[in-house]
Amino acid sequence: MKTFKDLAFEILKQAGKPLHTKEITKRALQMGLVTEGKTPEATMNAQLILDINRLGEKSRFIKVGPSTFDINPDYKETINKKAQKTTKQEQQFSISLNVSTKQKGDIAEARIAELVTLYGETSLSCYKPISDDEGIDLIVKKKDSLKTMYLQIKSRFGDNPKSIYTATVKAQTVFDHYSMALVFCFFDTCEGDLWDYLWFVPAPDFIKLANKLEGGKRLGFVAGTGKKDSNKWDEYLIDKRELADAILKQMKRV
Repeated sequence: MKTFKDLAFEILKQAGKPLHTKEITKRALQMGLVTEGKTPEATMNAQLILDINRLGEKSRFIKVGPSTFDINPDYKETINKKAQKTTKQEQQFSISLNVSTKQKGDIAEARIAELVTLYGETSLSCYKPISDDEGIDLIVKKKDSLKTMYLQIKSRFGDNPKSIYTATVKAQTVFDHYSMALVFCFFDTCEGDLWDYLWFVPAPDFIKLANKLEGGKRLGFVAGTGKKDSNKWDEYLIDKRELADAILKQMKRV
């Protein structure tokens, strides 16, 4: 009889992408997982976290988001076709060297606006300021309401979304008010789209937790996606499709 971890490993190999424990457990039960507990999803989550904490880099799994796991790329049995495919994609689909930093920022901001518009329990409207010299890249308004959220969006482009994410923000552009939030996103140049996860950080929380640089003139953001349990930004990492709901929740604090 296969264990929770063995089935999780097979499921993640077949999926070729990170999965939430809810989805892993659902597929495991369909594959014949036998459990006497009433909360198999909680057991699955605990088993995978325990394996990562006990074995570290030798674990078959890595945690890439809240209750979300993937196969450890360094595990000796998993240097696989997915890695080879990524290398091939990097060779075939490298982005133009002529794309400017501003153009990259505009692309990321447009993607964020699409996510906010498409998903969410309540409809939201997005507006782009004529000038963003105040650090506001996107204005989000709840339809049929005057409640508004101001977003500053920081993006990175590259071929490895699981690498350490770093960004700096001018302190003078971050207002200590819950009507403002910062979004940190990674544009995967191999996939041609934003990574599945992003960080949504309310401005007051960011001011409190960010590294103070240049005498406090700049605020630093450094987050890893591999060792989530020790990452102070972990609670702000969400599925990109949850962004609209995170904004709506934040609006209730204003």
